Amino acid sequence: MNGKTGPVGPAQTPAGKPTASIARTGDQTADPTPGGFQPMPALTEEQYAALRADIEARGIVVRVVVDQHGRLLDGHHRRKIAAELGIDCPVEVRKIADDDEAADLAVSLNCVRRHLTREQVRDVIRAELARRPEDSDRAVARRVGCSPSTVGAVRRGEVSNLDTPMSRSEAQQRTDEIRAALARIRTDLQMACIGGLSNAMPARTVWTAIRTRAGTVEREHGPGPSWDVLQRAVFGPLLDWLADPKTADQWRPEWDHPTFKPLTELEYADVLKAIAGVA
Repeated sequence: MNGKTGPVGPAQTPAGKPTASIARTGDQTADPTPGGFQPMPALTEEQYAALRADIEARGIVVRVVVDQHGRLLDGHHRRKIAAELGIDCPVEVRKIADDDEAADLAVSLNCVRRHLTREQVRDVIRAELARRPEDSDRAVARRVGCSPSTVGAVRRGEVSNLDTPMSRSEAQQRTDEIRAALARIRTDLQMACIGGLSNAMPARTVWTAIRTRAGTVEREHGPGPSWDVLQRAVFGPLLDWLADPKTADQWRPEWDHPTFKPLTELEYADVLKAIAGVA
């Protein structure tokens, strides 16, 4: 996936022929009009109502994603709700090479955003294995956001259609993966903060930017276990670190000297946006 924007010709198959758009929901065929890729199960009535209430209050926070042909890759529910409410629905255009790349991107974007049960994840894996059987377990796992061992188990038919409890080793592996992912998120955000602090950005300004980002994530996840984990493992420690006067003092030597070249106004704004997670 190259993520580039801009006009190109119709999506091509390996043989060079244009292909029809694909719309999928799990293993079911969805209405392809007006064209798009939907690998996710439909939201429950409660989830849809909650999303609609949030959009009604705050508008569309995360842009829907389409390819250069206008086919929807991510944001089916957001676009539908925006149409129902008669409000603007911002769009991000991604340049894709063919239907396979479009479907790959749709799976990756949706799996990052949606909170699925283990059985729903397995359904997505089964659909991906049917679509791209030659892909390795690791390649499928990267798109779906799970472990390669889970993909392998589904491929071998070692899991049933029931949402059965994890084994002790599976649970430990999943816990380790979650901890590692949270550590990466915290480290990436901390490095963004250091980019501001080392360029004479006041610690209080950086703290406010992180708090803004935390608020956005909290609204997206809603109250519950997911947000509690993010608060304890990522945002809480970062905010405490920024509130400590020693943190600002540690990075003062990076800019408090005669040869320091301050950021331009535009560069300063870009760094602040990166910290706050503002597009």
